[in-house]
Amino acid sequence: MENKRRETMETICYRELKERIQNGFYQPGERLIETKISKEMNISRTPVRKAISMLTVDGFVENTEYRGAVVADSRLTKDDYIEMLDVLGLFLKHAIRRIEVKKLPINYKRFEEKRLELDWALESKRERAYFYYGKSVLLEFIFYLKNDCYLEIVEDFSVKVQQFGTAEVFSIIENSGKDFVKGIEQILFSIRKENYFKALEVVDQITERQILSAYR
Repeated sequence: MENKRRETMETICYRELKERIQNGFYQPGERLIETKISKEMNISRTPVRKAISMLTVDGFVENTEYRGAVVADSRLTKDDYIEMLDVLGLFLKHAIRRIEVKKLPINYKRFEEKRLELDWALESKRERAYFYYGKSVLLEFIFYLKNDCYLEIVEDFSVKVQQFGTAEVFSIIENSGKDFVKGIEQILFSIRKENYFKALEVVDQITERQILSAYR
């Protein structure tokens, strides 16, 4: 029972500290002092110490030689996100070109299911769910490239956004949501009509609109 209780306190402490880091309560470079945190949360130092270790493994905290555990500067900023949008756009265009050249069959039913999931997340105003389904749509295209490296890059980027994305990043995702869903519909329609030039053009438009939404 004691071990189960301790694990529960570790989890509670981990989630609380993680939330504080993500919302900016703790700034990058700030020390995490076990005694202070244990008093604030009214728990012993043991679960605090273990929670900090878990945060270190996940990249939120780093151990320094003289200052101990400090908050890592792991935030994924608006500029980081915009830079990656260009890369994802290139991946998507590469996939469309391969579909054209290889005359690859498209599972439109599967894409439609993904689009409906996107619509649900968008209407429900669930930014993280919307981002997850948006990633799923992108991966559906990238599967056509038959390159695990591209898939890993997208998955890694997705994890970084979910874990370290700032409020500005999720604001971009939310504000550009309708344009993204509409753009995916246009891309699929263009591919169905074998108008690949138009499909490539729409990819550029999606990227441009997302970047513009970042500076509104």
